[in-house]
Amino acid sequence: MNPLDLASSAFFNPVDKDKAHSVFKRVRMMPLYRFPCLKEYNLGIKEHSNRFFLHLDLDAFYAQVEQRDNPNYKGKPVGVVSLPDTFTKGIVMTSSYEARALGVDTAMTTYQAKTICPQLILVPCYGQKYEAILFNILTFAKKYVPDEAIEQYSIDECFIDLTSVCKDFKSAEKISREFKDFILKEEDLTCSMGLSFNKSYAKMATKLHKPAGFTLITQRDRGIFFPMAVDKIWGIGNKIKPRLNFHDVWTIQDLANCPDNILRKEFGINGICYKRMARGEETAEIFRKETHEKSLMHQHSLTYPIYERFACEEEIGRRVEYIGRKLRSKNLLCKRLFLIERFTNLQFDVAEYKLTQFTNNDRTLYECALELYKNMQHPTAELKVQMFGIMVCELGSDLQSENYDLFNQQKILPYHALDTIKTKYGESSIRVGIGRY
Repeated sequence: MNPLDLASSAFFNPVDKDKAHSVFKRVRMMPLYRFPCLKEYNLGIKEHSNRFFLHLDLDAFYAQVEQRDNPNYKGKPVGVVSLPDTFTKGIVMTSSYEARALGVDTAMTTYQAKTICPQLILVPCYGQKYEAILFNILTFAKKYVPDEAIEQYSIDECFIDLTSVCKDFKSAEKISREFKDFILKEEDLTCSMGLSFNKSYAKMATKLHKPAGFTLITQRDRGIFFPMAVDKIWGIGNKIKPRLNFHDVWTIQDLANCPDNILRKEFGINGICYKRMARGEETAEIFRKETHEKSLMHQHSLTYPIYERFACEEEIGRRVEYIGRKLRSKNLLCKRLFLIERFTNLQFDVAEYKLTQFTNNDRTLYECALELYKNMQHPTAELKVQMFGIMVCELGSDLQSENYDLFNQQKILPYHALDTIKTKYGESSIRVGIGRY
């Protein structure tokens, strides 16, 4: 696989096509980042002091991984971008600390970044590699705590509730440092950690000593946060901060002492939540998904548009393999498949296939996708395709997957073995040939 083709756009906006609109309405177009929902709070007077929450944040994750894998990048300004071969398109997804010191920031265009820092090294994003690293870290964490005690907050952050396995902060710190040592030894990466008695304080503690830091905040230490600006609180940003400043609330201590009636009048019940977070009285739990996803989607924007039939079918095969691996990793089956293509003129074409039975078999999904592609608009030399995407829905739990294709065993490949290799070594480490089906 060409490394330049690994860039992937996270969001896109369908135009003109009604079917495209209906498809994307079903997809949660948000990253993993989430602020605690109001219903997760216990607003009653209740002490939650004997809780131990760990927040783990991998330092400049993408850039650090690329510096690890290429020793020539160490100590130099590195930016991980979506389109590294051009200075007019793409954005900086993350940058190394050396680049940040020179003014390069996340979400900056590559043109701006190269203007500010001409010596910046642009590296293509390799999302599957980063996913594999986080998967290994979370797998190690599950040796200590159950799945329900882990919340993946983003691709480089997670919360771990150590309450069930620790009796005090001393034992919680011991386990936390074991996590930290594992990441450094096995992945050769540094991370910052915050350990506290609630989630918001744990996340705020992480930022106190970056990179490679570890910060412990107990009930007696909460005063450390009070002199800080109010927007240091998790969830208070550029929209909320001016409204707080209007009421002469500038620091976390100001918010902690602000009268309830002012906060209720300005923010409703959310104002009380902000105050409780400032006082260290937040009671949000680890976020747990009660049911499986209603749909899964994977899309990939190509650095270089294509139009040849074989190239298009190969790209569709890659998307199918990825979505199939996602289904199997979550023990899910699907019964409906959408194929999406976006052309260089930003027009979309979307087609839908209703399967006769639930499946997560790559071969079956690939055959369905090719059947859809036959009746879709095909790219030409004048109008090439920029992106292919696969979405599956009508998902069900895979309880007896061995019963599917029972009378057609030659169709079954050792997908779980392939998935294990890809998870550990990356999506492009092993593939079945394009003529496999």
